[in-house]
Amino acid sequence: MKKTTYQSSPSAGEFPVLMRRWGTAPLTGQVLSILFGLLFLFQCMIMPLVGKAAMQGSGSPGAGPAEFAGRNQAFFSWMLLITLGTGLLAFYSKWLRRKDDGSPFPSVTAGLLALSAGLLLVYAAGWLKV
Repeated sequence: MKKTTYQSSPSAGEFPVLMRRWGTAPLTGQVLSILFGLLFLFQCMIMPLVGKAAMQGSGSPGAGPAEFAGRNQAFFSWMLLITLGTGLLAFYSKWLRRKDDGSPFPSVTAGLLALSAGLLLVYAAGWLKV
């Protein structure tokens, strides 16, 4: 009779090694970067929800802020945080890979991350409502 051996779960000491191996895989950085780009595109698409027309009205007489302006701001804020988090993970994954195998600097990911951080600053300062 054959005995089947089951692989046990990784111990606490192996977990950082597994995460580093997973984080430096080329596919991980590429998937996270593509997801980050798509999230940034979606962020730009929902920007009018918190822009001038949503906060000050359309310009027609009697028009005021959008009915769901508070919910729109909350949704935009959460999506911006998710976008920034994904961007940070993508950049960190590519940075780890760069340290391991000398890959080129992730300039596109870094540039998009800077744009996202700038969008956060503009949104936090209230300049989107102008």
